[in-house]
Amino acid sequence: MEENKITAITKEKTDVLKEAYKDTLEILDAYDHQTLIRPEGTYYDGNETIEEVAVNMLYDMIKNPVWYDCDKQMAAIKFLLFLEWNNALFVDGKKRISDTLLVALILMIEKSMDEDKEMIIRTVLNCIC
Repeated sequence: MEENKITAITKEKTDVLKEAYKDTLEILDAYDHQTLIRPEGTYYDGNETIEEVAVNMLYDMIKNPVWYDCDKQMAAIKFLLFLEWNNALFVDGKKRISDTLLVALILMIEKSMDEDKEMIIRTVLNCIC
């Protein structure tokens, strides 16, 4: 009897969490199936969105370092400045990307394989759009 109650509570909590994190779980599923698409954004130069330009710049600065010690920090600052200069860092007065998410994305980029570039860029775009 008690076990059924625990199972019911666990299922209820799981369903609540699945709904709360629906978008996150969809990104993870699409990543697993290699079906992530590039989200829509504001076009910057007619071909790429502001977000695509920012993420490609971030990726290139991390994967092709110029200086040894401060590349990740400089990449983060340039990424944030580019979004800010193009009025894309804040949406409805809130930061588009949290500090911890930015750190996690930068570390993911740094550790990724070069052949995974397109999927990594799509993943980052889906996290910030």
